[in-house]
Amino acid sequence: MASGGSPALPPCFKPIQHYLKIAEEHSKRDQVVSYYCQLYAFQKAMGIDKKSPDCRDYLMMLMDSLEMSKQQLADSDAIQSETVGQAYLEEYALKFFIVADNKDRAAQFDNLRRTKNMPNGKQPIFTSV
Repeated sequence: MASGGSPALPPCFKPIQHYLKIAEEHSKRDQVVSYYCQLYAFQKAMGIDKKSPDCRDYLMMLMDSLEMSKQQLADSDAIQSETVGQAYLEEYALKFFIVADNKDRAAQFDNLRRTKNMPNGKQPIFTSV
């Protein structure tokens, strides 16, 4: 996430790097998923270090990004209500699991690669190589 003028991820925030990567991957496909991944990363980062200058700068950048996303998604019930948001994420994860489970049951796991398409009702998760 260190693009342009945004600060680089401090080393002590390495445990949240995966959530930030998922947020980035979903930023164009599903902004609600992206928002909640960023929010989770922010909450975890606050518990790691919020006092050192580099961490504080990174947290401020992340908080600004969250606020901007929240304004852009202001009409989304999944953003306005944490309960609705949780249900949204559970449904999203279930769709993801169902596709993977169906592939596994069909023994189609040895010739698959992950694509950038995620379950949004229209795009496949996996494609044959």
